Parts: sequence; structure tokens; C-alpha cells
Amino acid sequence: MIFAIYDFTRFKNELPDFNLRLLLNIEDLNNTIFDEVFAVLTPPQQEQYILFKASEEAKEYREKRNAELPYVDFSSLPETFDDDLLQKIMVYQKDGAVRRAVYDALSEDHKGQMARFDSKIREEEKDRSRALMTDEEKRKEQEWWDNYNADPTPRFFGNMGEPDTVTGYILKYGFNPITREPETIESFEKKYTIDPKTGDPILRENKE
Repeated sequence: MIFAIYDFTRFKNELPDFNLRLLLNIEDLNNTIFDEVFAVLTPPQQEQYILFKASEEAKEYREKRNAELPYVDFSSLPETFDDDLLQKIMVYQKDGAVRRAVYDALSEDHKGQMARFDSKIREEEKDRSRALMTDEEKRKEQEWWDNYNADPTPRFFGNMGEPDTVTGYILKYGFNPITREPETIESFEKKYTIDPKTGDPILRENKE
């Protein structure tokens, strides 16, 4: 299953800017899935992408992206990542349109390696920061976490060991990671819309 496909099938008309950048990144960084993803687009969407790809905007985006990203050949990844490769791939996780483009190139074991590496780095950074904190700052931090953990508001945080989008999660597990209730793509789309800039779900207004 190519999860990237589901970032496009929900749009029946023009693709948002986020998805145009995402498709450009798929073609450049994870080309083995590009044809299958491109094939799910409507003919007007395909034409829209072809025009975008040839635009000055796309050229500038590519130049900026390439200057910020270390080189990684996602078509030929080793089974086990060393720390150097992990550090490079983690840079790709910082931008949604890049992260989603390379998601399908990563195996479940790869994602597990990345999650463990990310957790290790975060713990090291947290230990360094806490070593510099005063007792009052530590007290305020603990108070914030106590309030956060007491808040019953449902939250969804995509991670590298699971589908990167809510819809991908629903397709894989059959329930909504925001509410933890059984869900289908059809029922989800009746309740949520997608922010065209970020790709994040937004609860539809109740019009009853």
C-alpha cells in the first residue's frame, strides 16, 4: 500500500499548494512511487501539476529545499541505518511536504530505528536543559505537565512508527486516532476537512 496516494484522493478539484509541493518532492526524492500517485489524479490535476513543476515557484522551492537537505538516496536504503544516515534522514522529518514524500520509502523497521534515535536525541537534549534549570523552573515545568496530563482533550501525534496522516491511520487500523473511536474514511470526511496549507484535519462546523 502506498500511503501517499491518500494525500491526494480526497481532492476532487484543484490541488492545494501543499500537495503540489508534496508531489514534486515525491518525484524528486521517492520517484519509484511517483507514477502510481500521479495516476490517481484527475486530468485537470495532472495538468495543474505539470504547469506547477515548470513554474518559477517550483524552481525556487527546489533550490531552497536542496540547499537545506543533506543528500540521501531513498531508492537504495540499507536495512540498518548508522548514526550519520539517521541524522540526515531526521532532517527530512522537519517539513511535512518532505516527510510525507519519503514515508513510503521507509520500512517499518526503518521507522522504528528513527523513532528510537529521535527519542535518544530528545532525552539527551532534555537532560542537558534540565541540568541548567533552577529549582523554580523545574517546579513550573512539572506544574505544566500535570495540567497537560489532566486535560482530557483528544490529541493525535503522527510518529515515524505509524501512518503519517490521520486518514492513513484510519485505513490501517479502522479507528480515529484523535477520538480513539471506530472510523472509516467516509465518516471521517463528513466530520473533518483538511487544512490546504498544513494537511492537518479541521473539525467541520456543525450546521444543524
